[in-house]
Amino acid sequence: MIFHIAICAGDPALRTVLRRHCEDYFARRTAVCAADCFDSPAALLARDAAGGRYELYLIELAGPAGALPAGLSAAMTLRQQGRRAPLAFAARTPAWAYYAYRADAMQYLLCPVRYEAMSALLDRAVQPEYAPALALPTAAGLRVLPYAQIEYLECTQHVVHFHLRGGEAVASLSQRAPFLQLAAPLLADGRFVQTHRSYLVNLAEVRLLAAGEVQMASGARLPLPHGREAAVRQALAAWHGGAFGDI
Repeated sequence: MIFHIAICAGDPALRTVLRRHCEDYFARRTAVCAADCFDSPAALLARDAAGGRYELYLIELAGPAGALPAGLSAAMTLRQQGRRAPLAFAARTPAWAYYAYRADAMQYLLCPVRYEAMSALLDRAVQPEYAPALALPTAAGLRVLPYAQIEYLECTQHVVHFHLRGGEAVASLSQRAPFLQLAAPLLADGRFVQTHRSYLVNLAEVRLLAAGEVQMASGARLPLPHGREAAVRQALAAWHGGAFGDI
């Protein structure tokens, strides 16, 4: 799975340092991150409005004394819009630390940002408890399902089955609302795509697109109508940062 990071800093040198620290951290763990860099808070918010979603936000705080930085305002806007991913700030002064933590910041980094500080931050950010999760009422009680643990959803006879990466299938209570209404938070997150009227898949768990089907990491083979092929291919390419095989 690719760990998506948004780096927002007006200082190009700081953007470069933050990106390199992130790439070094994941390279040492034989994992992959995709860091999108923004030169202004306005650009970050525009990307969010266009559907961009991230597992971590790194935002520079800079500006005249006595005024809240635009980066802090952008972070608060992201929180108000429901973005719960870990968020950290980088600044040259501790002046805005109080306000930063009011935005539920995970960390407040003072410049120059050292690799050791970034590594400690990323150690926490990649943990499942900081990832988005769905609270699902079931016959056995309320289950909290981290998005990253959901391989795919299957709707049969008004019950939605959440197939998890470990092989468990968790069934919802009988639903009166349409399937996509329950699935809306997952679709909004950006890592899921609808492959069929009764199926939603986690893009990170797709292993192969074949004629008429999607093959998942677990080996499950899900139907893929011809009319959905182009949209699924496009979603996979966007998720993986490039083309994803051929159907």
